[in-house]
Amino acid sequence: MSHYRPSRSFDPDLDIRFRGTHVPAWAAPLVKGYAPHDACWLVVMPRRSGKTWLAGAVRHARPEGRTRLVDVRSDADVRAKGLTCLTSAKAARPQLGDVDVVLVDEPAIGPASGRAGDPATLAAGLKRLREEGVVPVVFATPAEHELLAPHLGADAWKDVVTPPPVTREEAACMAGRTPEWAPDVVDRLRAGQPGWLLTPFLLELALQTAEDEPDLRTDPAALSRRAAEEADSPLHLYIGQWFHNGLSATHRAAVRRERWRVAGLSFDADERDARTMKEVLWPVAADPVLAHHLPEVLRLHHVSDLHFGGSMRSNVDQKDRTQAGRALARLTGDGTPLESYLEHVERLAGQGRAPHLVIVSGDLVDRPLDQHGQQALAWLDRLAELLADHPDLRPDDPRILLVGGNHDVSWDRCLDPRPGARHEWFAETFRAYPHPDLDKDHHADRRLYVRYPDACLRVALLGSAESGGEPARNDDRDRVRQLLAELARSEDGTHVSDLMGELERYDPGVVAHPVLRRLKKETGCVNLAVVHHPLSPVPSVEVAPYAGVVNAGQAKLALAEAHTALVLHGHTHLGFLASERLIDSGRPWTTRIAGAPALASIHSNEENGYNEVFIAREGEEHSLALRTVRWRNGQWKADLAFAFRPGAADECAFDELGADRAPQTRN
Repeated sequence: MSHYRPSRSFDPDLDIRFRGTHVPAWAAPLVKGYAPHDACWLVVMPRRSGKTWLAGAVRHARPEGRTRLVDVRSDADVRAKGLTCLTSAKAARPQLGDVDVVLVDEPAIGPASGRAGDPATLAAGLKRLREEGVVPVVFATPAEHELLAPHLGADAWKDVVTPPPVTREEAACMAGRTPEWAPDVVDRLRAGQPGWLLTPFLLELALQTAEDEPDLRTDPAALSRRAAEEADSPLHLYIGQWFHNGLSATHRAAVRRERWRVAGLSFDADERDARTMKEVLWPVAADPVLAHHLPEVLRLHHVSDLHFGGSMRSNVDQKDRTQAGRALARLTGDGTPLESYLEHVERLAGQGRAPHLVIVSGDLVDRPLDQHGQQALAWLDRLAELLADHPDLRPDDPRILLVGGNHDVSWDRCLDPRPGARHEWFAETFRAYPHPDLDKDHHADRRLYVRYPDACLRVALLGSAESGGEPARNDDRDRVRQLLAELARSEDGTHVSDLMGELERYDPGVVAHPVLRRLKKETGCVNLAVVHHPLSPVPSVEVAPYAGVVNAGQAKLALAEAHTALVLHGHTHLGFLASERLIDSGRPWTTRIAGAPALASIHSNEENGYNEVFIAREGEEHSLALRTVRWRNGQWKADLAFAFRPGAADECAFDELGADRAPQTRN
């Protein structure tokens, strides 16, 4: 027998708030029939938060025969209870006898109620009840309250009642049904997932899940995920009832946009949304089921072209090289944007806005030397410590992803019979971080997708430096062989390596066709891809052979067919966002392509910087936004942000990120 069943009808023996003759203080005005300031008491609660149960508890706590409970959705119930004044302005005088409190469980004034009654008529009927000396109590959702409030008096706000979260005593009462394990589960939830104590319904749902799946009792995070999934099952339809039916379109838009604000973006509707969130009268952000459906926006930093060991832009133009000049430079923030970026992320962490994930799109080093690699590793390790946690990211989910660039290729291995030999240094140096495994000979053995299951996110790691370091002329191949022989005989190979580095080379971008064939569409998730070389011409001119991906057309077609929402790349040291739409016989799909500025290299015609990507999930649907953040005048300054839906032809205005979306047809 199940001890916990949140969908059960009101049972006074199982009520944890009205225990015996106990009446909680916040409910005393309802039970004792105190007169409201205006036409009625307004108990504002979302659906699936126990409105009907609470109405039953209030009636049970009152003297018998003195309370009438009515469901305004039912004309028959309204007539039988003598309360047609609530639905008709021409109704006769209410017939109530000894009744002095009327509980309106379903006011039936919103489209979600099944019938759209007139809120003005309901308000007039409530006032008629007050004139008869009766105290009306309306149990309303935030959406219904929004419709009814304008038709009530100026003091109606004083009559609003919102039940508080479950108290320790109430939680202990519910857990007492199974004292051998439930109290411990409640304690764990209170410490790690306190949102489940927001309402009795939620707590009972969590305990029901723990009862059905005992292995979850000691893991509050896993229990929370499983209970949230159960909440939206056909039995409960929590999100449909709580969010879509219980809130108005205005409320839902404000809730959605609030997530983006927390992530660091702003809207024209900021002030209006602030008022709306107050009108919801419910701690929306604390609800664990809604948080599972609408988690915080995932923040991703896309950095590129770090070039450790190369020439870095200085934060301070230090022309005075004296000791005094060096001291002044230190005081004014000398160093490079590489150090400044880490300080920037540390400040973001203090504001609760550090990235959750970081993607590096190549050229981590200027040349593949061990000392450069160790510098890059130390920097990545420091960055990893600053990243923020996210409820959709598991402890073992990788937080930093890499692809190699042409500067990460070992040119001295370009004539090795094994094409992957030139990538072995990168693979060994950065083995702690997921990368495309270009050192492996068989394409099927290479890592392609990194999956984040709870975030419904996939990232394809595409190695475009497959053939990097090729000598530009056939004669140069002989010169490379000669230099390699000298390098083998030399005790200090620095000079020889420098000569080898001066040879003219091609660094073509190419994504191997067998890898492209592995790209597959997967519904229910948002797909990103990372590559070093650009897939499309960028708004700058570089006269150089093979500046992009030679099979870019094939790559873009494969990425579109795999429903890739966003491709991130580097190489050009240029920050920009473009969209490409390949129209064929299937459903057209638009892929966004974003290049990142060089994070710190001096070899750039524009300011250093990075791309900030925002990914908002709602169930299995996603919205994205992207902006470039630039190192400008000693500060990190964000450019204008662009928002879009995966695959949509057009970008969307930021205020549209709060709007309800039409159901999507999946292909």
